[in-house]
Amino acid sequence: MTMPTRTTPWTLTDLEAAIRAGWSADTSEPTDIARIPWTPENPAWGQCDITALVVQDLIGGDLVLSDVFHEGRQEGYHWGNLLPGGVLVDLTREQFRRGEVVTPGRIVKRPPGRLRRRWAEYQLLRQRVIEKLGPLPGTIEVGGRQLSYTDHGGPGRPVLALHGHFHNGRTWSRLAADLGPRWRLITLDQRGHGASDRAEDYGREAYVADAAALLDQLGLEPVVVLGHSLGGVNAYQLAARRPDLVRALVVEDIGAVVDADLSFALEWPRRAGSREELVRGLGESARFLGDSLREYEDGWGTAFVPEDMVTSQQLLNGDHWADWLAVRVPTLLIRGDRSGDLTADHAREMAARRPDVELVELPAGHVVHADDPEGFGAAVRGFLGRL
Repeated sequence: MTMPTRTTPWTLTDLEAAIRAGWSADTSEPTDIARIPWTPENPAWGQCDITALVVQDLIGGDLVLSDVFHEGRQEGYHWGNLLPGGVLVDLTREQFRRGEVVTPGRIVKRPPGRLRRRWAEYQLLRQRVIEKLGPLPGTIEVGGRQLSYTDHGGPGRPVLALHGHFHNGRTWSRLAADLGPRWRLITLDQRGHGASDRAEDYGREAYVADAAALLDQLGLEPVVVLGHSLGGVNAYQLAARRPDLVRALVVEDIGAVVDADLSFALEWPRRAGSREELVRGLGESARFLGDSLREYEDGWGTAFVPEDMVTSQQLLNGDHWADWLAVRVPTLLIRGDRSGDLTADHAREMAARRPDVELVELPAGHVVHADDPEGFGAAVRGFLGRL
């Protein structure tokens, strides 16, 4: 069973229009405009490198690098994209108007992390595209698998949000609105969830490595990491094992010791003729699966494989006190007062055994951000405001 392809509310034509609208002198390559000034009549001038990166962020594929010659001398380089279906996309070829010769391109691997140069211009173009198109889905490749994420944009400090089992990045849509624009929410569909690929490994190191790879790819400064349930353990283990990536934590309704069983998911219907039929088959469980129902070629189903969820939970179970106690950043621990997953006593012990932990209890079950979105948003905003 494959995961559903991520869909977007915009087309490649929309993306091209948004990118073109974002070009300006302040996104152009400085060495290019030192030779020939940027003008609105030649808007693609000096824009190829960061344009290719933004296109790759959003629709994947490979970067293609060509050499540029003018009057027999190499004048520079030119960047484009080779999409997964083998289609070559070059949104900036029009900039060459003096008889330049552009050689056939070669595929090059994108270096991980923050760009050594043109970082500010790349971020500016990304932000302008987000302002035109709304939250932008993107992909990164980790170990030969594709992971999907969404950047909600905005000028604020970044927050990485990690969902729990059965969910995906869509579960944070309300929180993104609550935090913006002061905070820029980035959500990850974790392995085996949402539009991200399935994996053979659902162990602790694998999940943590995925989150680290996304932050490394985006080249962000240390960020706030927020996680619910599975995502909460992933968040505090990331903070313990990669402290260079995390400046603060929000952990929603999960403990330092985990013991749960998701085998009930094996009884859920795998396919149904319509969304309504699937919802009926899921019964009470449908209430917390709304973000994870998808249409496939052979009918409606969940955006995860139940066996994967059972395995993932089994590998999540255990004593994680060593990781929790190793965290050295301010932490907000949120518990639902009706939670069956995090007891009041355990939450208080987690807060007591580590400095700089703030415990908040809200009138909710295990999925606090869904049961009490107002209270959850207010608690997170307050915590972030005090950082």
